[in-house]
Amino acid sequence: MGNFSNSISERFRHARIKEGYCVICGNFGKLSQDHVPPKGSITITKVEQRHVNEMMDVKSAKVKGLMSPNGSKFKTICGKCNNEHLGKNDIEIARVNKLLTQKIRDHITHPLNNHITVSISPVKYARAMIGHILSATSVTECKQPIKESPYFDALRSFVLGDDCALDNTHGIYYWFYPFSMHISSKMVGFNNEGHFACLSLLSFYPIAFMVTEKSKGIFPEHARELRLTDRSLTLDLTKHGFEYAEFPFIELQGNRFMALTDYQSIVSYPIKK
Repeated sequence: MGNFSNSISERFRHARIKEGYCVICGNFGKLSQDHVPPKGSITITKVEQRHVNEMMDVKSAKVKGLMSPNGSKFKTICGKCNNEHLGKNDIEIARVNKLLTQKIRDHITHPLNNHITVSISPVKYARAMIGHILSATSVTECKQPIKESPYFDALRSFVLGDDCALDNTHGIYYWFYPFSMHISSKMVGFNNEGHFACLSLLSFYPIAFMVTEKSKGIFPEHARELRLTDRSLTLDLTKHGFEYAEFPFIELQGNRFMALTDYQSIVSYPIKK
């Protein structure tokens, strides 16, 4: 039995609950399922979920992941947060992804420019993306009231409607993500040559979206900053950034290291029917 249990992803332990504390507003009650990535932004398929640390383990191929027939889901937020604060803004994620995907297809057939640009409503887009980052975690976090945290308090306030909550606390960066698997990480501590920052991430084709502590300067070299006053979003499609497309889950060289809680970092593998 011991060997069998070791072959099952720990994700199974962090996915079943009916009611608890919403990880966004903190209210106790019935919890609803949140799709991460949100419906409309991707093609919903059967997926297999594992923890990122299992993905990075050389033995991960033997680990059985948590299966879902209709996308990667997390039951950690209340219906009000899901519908009002995320759902109504998910439309912007879907619109941006549709435009980006079409422009990437056009680029493949007529590669005239390695940079593609689309219009964006940055507050709506960021509010939904950050909301999904907060929700993509373990039901363990729903079993106790929310604790104060300078890092997460600002993110929650922004999702709940405070447009200025991130002005002095967080920066947002994004880059081209050319892979089919989805990665979400509520919190990673990353050290790069003596510089340390807390990061949060949501990556799914064709974009990686990262939130980090303001002015800490830890992000891929080819990433662009998203300001909440921007009117457009630009992706660099050149291959020179592919090595770091899965940042921060990259090969650690020199004085680089990271720290994370396993159940806060999830990878989902879409399974085509």
